[in-house]
Amino acid sequence: MKRAIIGGFVSLIGSIWSLAVIISANNYSIDGWTTPPGKLLTQIAQSNLIPWFVVSIILVLLGIILMVAELFRKDK
Repeated sequence: MKRAIIGGFVSLIGSIWSLAVIISANNYSIDGWTTPPGKLLTQIAQSNLIPWFVVSIILVLLGIILMVAELFRKDK
């Protein structure tokens, strides 16, 4: 049960960080972008926020993995 709660908080922190990165990148103006990466990913790349975005996505995935692992855990 503790791991599920910890996983929920880790996932919540990761999603808040990713939202902060997206908001920060939207404040960065760019002249143009190409279709494959898109406008948002171009803004994130040009504002040097890629490491923070990757860390936030990893935290979200880690939290989800912890919650799923606790769901399938067999207690004795």
